[in-house]
Amino acid sequence: MRKTGLDLTEINYAKTGLDEETVKTLVAGAGSVAAVLNTRHAIAKEKGWVDNPPDAATFAKAVAKEPNLLRRPILVVGKKFIVGFDKAAYSKLE
Repeated sequence: MRKTGLDLTEINYAKTGLDEETVKTLVAGAGSVAAVLNTRHAIAKEKGWVDNPPDAATFAKAVAKEPNLLRRPILVVGKKFIVGFDKAAYSKLE
């Protein structure tokens, strides 16, 4: 990815964590909580979010406490976000 010449930014939230506003921005950029939710996380399963994701505010509060509720990696390309490994989305980058 780094060899594409595109201005890419990877958000390494495992080291820095994320605040609620940043999470809400990611959700908005990705289109929904479902698009960024790590469905394999125990909390997501326990709360039933795999089948019925929460609203963005509830999700943002949870992610501020447990960042691994977000899929990885998170790439920022201009104003677009690619959350999780998405080979098809990577191939469309210009």
